[in-house]
Formats: sequence, structure tokens, C-alpha cells
Amino acid sequence: MENKEILRKRVDELAARVNGKVEESLDFLVLTVQAPYITEVLTAVKNFEDVPCDFLHDIAGVDKLEHFEVVYHLTSLRGPQKLRVKAIVDREKPVIDSVVKIWAGANFMEREAYDMFGIEFTGHPNLRRIYMWDDFEGYPLRKDYVTEPPEVRDKMRVRKGED
Repeated sequence: MENKEILRKRVDELAARVNGKVEESLDFLVLTVQAPYITEVLTAVKNFEDVPCDFLHDIAGVDKLEHFEVVYHLTSLRGPQKLRVKAIVDREKPVIDSVVKIWAGANFMEREAYDMFGIEFTGHPNLRRIYMWDDFEGYPLRKDYVTEPPEVRDKMRVRKGED
């Protein structure tokens, strides 16, 4: 069985277990799940037998108006497999488990999604703004974000405390 077929089989089995949806887009398998399953799903895909998706390239937040998505782009250090996992996150209470314990490199990517979208990552070791200043109000990549007038924007801002 070819690598891609094995990956598809493993992803289909996992999707059935967590009530997820599988599709293919631009040569990527895409598994969409609800946020509470993200730790189980990402642990499973990292450890898939014969076709592990063990390298996390990116985490991105997406505002779909009715909900948020946290998108994980994965490949393998040992093969050609590619997988995208999308987690549906409630817009009113945007909370999802942190995957820093699975991939330490998720740290800054989760902070970026928090800073830009207000998505909270439960269990993150240092969840605070990474781009915007400490007293910045709102989340600038949300589709309902209203930009501030130029008088406010032009004010000099200083970051509280040093990293």
C-alpha cells in the first residue's frame, strides 16, 4: 500500500473515532474536528504507525464569523505525508487545549493566535500577547474588529516589563 493510502486509512479511522470529517485539498488531507478532541487527534497523528505526521510547521487562527478554526499544518520527518488538522472553536468562548506538550515549537504560534484572535490555549506555559502592547484592546484579525481612529493610533506606546 502506498504511503498516501496508508495515511488516508489512518486518518479515516481517527475521524470515525472522534466524529471528524476528512477531505482532500491541494494535495493535503484535511481532518476537521471539534476543539475538545485536539489533544487526542494530534497525539494520534504524531504517532501514526508507518506514516507519522510528526513535524508541526504552523498553527494558524481563522475567523469564519460563526466560529474560529485553529489550523495545524503537519508533515513527516520520515516520509512525504502531509496533513492539515482543523479544530472548530466556539466564537463566544474561544478555548482549546495547548499542544505545547506535544510540540514545544507550538509556543509562539499559539501566542500569536491568542494575540490576534483571542483564542485561549488551556495549559499554555506563557499565554500572553506577543505582537500587540499589553493594554491593547481587542483582537485585530477578527473580522468584527473595529480599527481605532488615527489620533489614538499615532500615540506612542511602551511595552510593560521586558521579556
